Amino acid sequence: MMMTTAFSFPSTITRGGAINRHPVYLHNSQLYSSSASSSSSSSSLRVGSRAAEEEEIDPYSEEAKTNLVNFYKQHNIDTIQDAEKDHKKLLRLTEQVLSWNQRLNLISRKDCTPEVVYHRHILPSIALMPLVLKNSHSGIISNSEDDGSNNNPQPLKIVDVGTGGGFPGLPLALLLPHCEFTLVDSIQKKLVAVSEMAAELDVENVRIHCGRCEEMYAEREGRKEHLAKYDVCLGRSVTALSRFCAWMYPLLKKQQQNDDGKEGRLIYIIGGELEDVVESRIQSDIFLDELLHREEGTSDKRALIFLAKDVEAIAVESGEVDKIVRSAPAGTGRKSRAKKNKQERTNKVAKGAWQKRDNSVKKERGYDDFQRFEF
Repeated sequence: MMMTTAFSFPSTITRGGAINRHPVYLHNSQLYSSSASSSSSSSSLRVGSRAAEEEEIDPYSEEAKTNLVNFYKQHNIDTIQDAEKDHKKLLRLTEQVLSWNQRLNLISRKDCTPEVVYHRHILPSIALMPLVLKNSHSGIISNSEDDGSNNNPQPLKIVDVGTGGGFPGLPLALLLPHCEFTLVDSIQKKLVAVSEMAAELDVENVRIHCGRCEEMYAEREGRKEHLAKYDVCLGRSVTALSRFCAWMYPLLKKQQQNDDGKEGRLIYIIGGELEDVVESRIQSDIFLDELLHREEGTSDKRALIFLAKDVEAIAVESGEVDKIVRSAPAGTGRKSRAKKNKQERTNKVAKGAWQKRDNSVKKERGYDDFQRFEF
């Protein structure tokens, strides 16, 4: 029997991932950035963007639906009927992103059209689906106990670090209800938008964490739930790959901690050149165009896969793991020290100031055998 764990979706998110379950009513000046567009773009860039847009298929067309059906068939994902239903879900997500992007810069506002959102953000996200589901069945993995049985299936645990506007985690969560997703970002207003979109789309297999990735596994109360708990980590051009590995490698399951011998994996979308320390550790390198079976050269992005042990090796060999500045315990920061010094100065008695006498202390007269005589 497949087990699905549903997370209640918040309306507001506090720092560190805490959830408030009441509606949020924020003034536009508090939540959204200005929507003024820049007029300094060159005409050649605008012409190039229009040409690219004309080449992209209308996401509402039958051709776009057929392409998704073929993608499912070529990768043996569910059934044709499910693909048709999923296409409608992706169109609803496209509309949600367009709506929120008018108020908040989730993605680039330049040429923000249904074609751009669908083909450049949503499709590249779901292209990872066959990679995520590798060695699992619909997002369910075996969790063997000591008796050797496989009767306790567990949902695949996936963390999307630097999710931003919800990519690639939210489109995948929409189509993979039996997986558990944790979307991580340090920008609260973006996570507010992601949570509202997920709530509107009835996505219940997602939780969000507002804060830095490095803080998720720190030695603090309530943080160890993330340490070595994830089967898959996702990222999309967040930062230099070696630095990304240094941030997130403690989140992945280690091989010795899995009963079935499987270790966690990093799936990272990237374009351009790679460092030698990264390239030597790649388990799989495949272009998104190949995954989506579309014309070569449509995108220069590719999906790289690394095992947990290789992710840690990259973090160490690159030296990035030594550059991470982790949060210090409460009361040890610069502000705390300044406050303590100020308090000490406040409590210090000025020279010559009047003080109340302490009668319990023996008076210092200069001699001990003083006697008073009366005549």
